[in-house]
Amino acid sequence: MRVDFFQDRNSDEIRVVVQAPSMTQDVEELMETIRNFSPSPISGYSDGVLTKLGKDSIIRIYSKDKRVYADTLDGSYLIKSPLYQLENDLPKNFVRISNSEIVNSDKIIKLDMNLAGTIRIYLEGDIESRVSRRYMSRVKEALI
Repeated sequence: MRVDFFQDRNSDEIRVVVQAPSMTQDVEELMETIRNFSPSPISGYSDGVLTKLGKDSIIRIYSKDKRVYADTLDGSYLIKSPLYQLENDLPKNFVRISNSEIVNSDKIIKLDMNLAGTIRIYLEGDIESRVSRRYMSRVKEALI
């Protein structure tokens, strides 16, 4: 495999092009890894201590009382970034389920879809949440 770098001063984003003789399982896995790449950890505060949170350790990110928090198995952390900015920086396995919450789909234990058409999500760490109707189609597309 060969890796090249080309600088484009007119570009406003990073663009990765994969060239291969054919689409193989290895190429698909490489492309999925690139899509989900997210280099910077999220900084969270707990009891005045700053902690770098790996994105794979985050169960959910939510807003409460005009503040943003991230839940992990180790506890809850205050995040200084707004929710909309975090949504853009998170890998593809994070799914917005309401105006105030984003969940890590890898941390979902089960989904409870009742007859009323709502979805209750059970996450690791005994966390339970609900999908708002506005985000129902997005969640179904991402998870089901």
